[in-house]
Amino acid sequence: MTGRNNTTPVTVPVETCGDAMKMALLAAHSVEVGDYYFREKNYSGSSLRYYDALEEKPDDPAIHVRLGRALEKLNQTGQATEQYKVALKLSGPEKWSDEAKSALQRLEHASGR
Repeated sequence: MTGRNNTTPVTVPVETCGDAMKMALLAAHSVEVGDYYFREKNYSGSSLRYYDALEEKPDDPAIHVRLGRALEKLNQTGQATEQYKVALKLSGPEKWSDEAKSALQRLEHASGR
């Protein structure tokens, strides 16, 4: 599992297909609530729910990007950068890697690097 301050994905062994389904459903629910909080501009609440989702699905680049967005809104650019970097290392739809790349470029430009 990932800790709230750990950005390295850790794969949790799954015993059964039912366990995997339960983990996926829990992650989906956390993402849904996190997205709601984000739309309501409750970035702290959304980041907590995205961290919860990562505990269930640590290798999901979409969750890392969503968490990065929330952390950016909280002016935690260092942690946001780490989430975007993790998202780039994971396989998934190009949409998420493209957004992670754009976010990293934006943050790099903003910091004057």
